[in-house]
Amino acid sequence: MTTRLVILGAGGFAREVLDVVDAIEAAAPSTFTVVGFVSERESDWNRTIHGVPVLGGFEWFERAPREGLHVVCGIGSPPVRKRLVARCEALGLPSATLVHPRAVRTRWVELGPGTVVTAGVVLTNDIRVGRHVHLNLNATVGHDAVLEDFVTIAPGVNVSGNVHVGEGTDLGTGSAVLQNTTIGAWSVVGAGAVVHRNLPANCTAVGVPAKVIKTRPPGWHESV
Repeated sequence: MTTRLVILGAGGFAREVLDVVDAIEAAAPSTFTVVGFVSERESDWNRTIHGVPVLGGFEWFERAPREGLHVVCGIGSPPVRKRLVARCEALGLPSATLVHPRAVRTRWVELGPGTVVTAGVVLTNDIRVGRHVHLNLNATVGHDAVLEDFVTIAPGVNVSGNVHVGEGTDLGTGSAVLQNTTIGAWSVVGAGAVVHRNLPANCTAVGVPAKVIKTRPPGWHESV
């Protein structure tokens, strides 16, 4: 049965999610049918993106037929993604998990619902990926790594073995996390940074090696 899919958001990563769906369809036709995009921004409404309509805001779900309907979040920001997913869950909408055909994933990888794996990603073995995680182009994740819910892995990130990345953490483009390290929840690692030792929750770290330059109060992400 074909899954009817709505993509949350209408920006750059939402378009890249559409790219993943197109690639899946090319490899395995009749897997997904994209109904459209749903966006909180009224300026996105009443237009099309690569031939796919922006359906409106969340009120669209209230009048839409629900049979076979799934959602996937195309918002890069972990706090915003968590908030939108919570709205979908309150409506009882299930989430789709998308894996690009040109991603490498062994059978010893666990992917949570709503996760998006883009082209060129490599996931080795005994890896646990939580709910609504984004793995961007050409990122790699080594053995025994854990990526908690709502993590964002930007393009070209290298996560080594036995790494634990806490919920909602955002790893910037080209950053690296060395083996046997832990990054606390809702932290941000800057582009190109190298994490060589544990980082606390709710921090921003940049540089080589990565150093904490900012801390936020617990729960900061709930107001984004």
